[in-house]
Amino acid sequence: MSGQRIEDGDFLYIVRNLRGYMKEPYRLILKLGIATGVVVYSAICWHSIKEIHYLKLFFPAKFTVEEAFYASAIELIKVVIIGIPFLLIIGIFLYLMRRKA
Repeated sequence: MSGQRIEDGDFLYIVRNLRGYMKEPYRLILKLGIATGVVVYSAICWHSIKEIHYLKLFFPAKFTVEEAFYASAIELIKVVIIGIPFLLIIGIFLYLMRRKA
């Protein structure tokens, strides 16, 4: 670089490119957070379905349609209570991805 000078336009070009590269790890972290939240929320839902299935297997004669309805309602409430933080995190990460785009 003994005869070259960095002009103002060159400096701005370098800074803009560096700023673009700095965004990528941030977006990657957001994408990984969203994927993790979806997997955890799916696992919570799957666990509730398996719990209802477990109850129906071991108490088939005593498990009426009305009791199955109430068990489903209780499981839905559990999924909502446990899943709200994960849905909130997913929503925040999606908002940040949209805002930073």
